[in-house]
Amino acid sequence: MPMTIRMRDARPDEAPILTQLALRSKRAWGYDDAFMAAIMPDMIVEPEYVREERAIVAIEGDVILGYVIVRSDGESAFLRDLFVEPARFRQGIGKALFGRALEYARERGARSLQLCGDPNARGFYERVGMTKVGEEPSIAGGGRMLPIMELRL
Repeated sequence: MPMTIRMRDARPDEAPILTQLALRSKRAWGYDDAFMAAIMPDMIVEPEYVREERAIVAIEGDVILGYVIVRSDGESAFLRDLFVEPARFRQGIGKALFGRALEYARERGARSLQLCGDPNARGFYERVGMTKVGEEPSIAGGGRMLPIMELRL
């Protein structure tokens, strides 16, 4: 019988597991080793993020299938990470995690939720109601630009 996906707060000791999940998820877009090495500083989940921001994991049994990390600073909230296991893409996990991030932002009184994301994820974020409001250069260099997305709350 199928297991049920649950949500719970992430633990700081799970930061290395979340980093590995993020790397698998990012690599699913077909990025090569050189690109992955260039962006590695942005991919590491530090235990402090889990302790000091809101970090939620989607789990099935005791396997982490995805996670989201969001912080709220007064009127704005920022989505640091949202990653799902590639084998579980398009199963509603990312949308459910995004919903949890929205709930948190609203509870904290934020008037907007922003993120700077991978260009390949722009379609997902548009489907959950975000719009592109700008862009910024990627640490990967080479003129690569990352969309800045926002949802007014």
